[in-house]
Amino acid sequence: MFEKILSGAAIEVVESLSPHVESFYLSGGTGLGLQLGHRRSDDLDFFSDELFNTDAILSTISTDKIFFTAAGTVHCEIQGIRVSFLYYAVPLIHPTLFWHGIRVAHCKDIVSEKIKTISQRGSKKDFIDLYAVLKMRYSVQEVCDLFKKRFKGSDINFYHVLKSLTFFEDAEQEPPPLILSHGEDWKWVNIKVFFIDNISLFEHELGMYS
Repeated sequence: MFEKILSGAAIEVVESLSPHVESFYLSGGTGLGLQLGHRRSDDLDFFSDELFNTDAILSTISTDKIFFTAAGTVHCEIQGIRVSFLYYAVPLIHPTLFWHGIRVAHCKDIVSEKIKTISQRGSKKDFIDLYAVLKMRYSVQEVCDLFKKRFKGSDINFYHVLKSLTFFEDAEQEPPPLILSHGEDWKWVNIKVFFIDNISLFEHELGMYS
């Protein structure tokens, strides 16, 4: 795992949480960054496909701040690190990885979720994360196959997904994360060009035409 993407404080929080998160897995940008090492990310997003008791979670951890709680949702801060516990009914397909006593979703599952997230509201970090997977690990065909398999039978509108892959208006308003991978290819302008240039391939692999 690429621990360099995390601060020492975040790693300490992970270690303190490990006895209490057996039914959760770490995912999101931090889970992906641990496997690819492409950017810094200190937020810890834990997911469970089992509906959990928020009061029970909060009673077992020591928080600095609690930002929001609801059924199946906790957003808080622990030792200066933003931590979330979220119920998410879509099960993982691939075996999780283990790191510092916690489970980490496989990048195959995380990249599927990144495409879905971009279709809802793509942040700059989400586009960079999807780009990182496509540049460093899997092809457009493989990523689209993973996405279709993970969300098979769901009501996701693939046409909307396709349009979202070149909609950068929201992402343009955000500051870039600290990217640890170097080179011209990692500049935001070139990442946008990549998605624009490859949109026909995404269209084909998502089954928009035969």
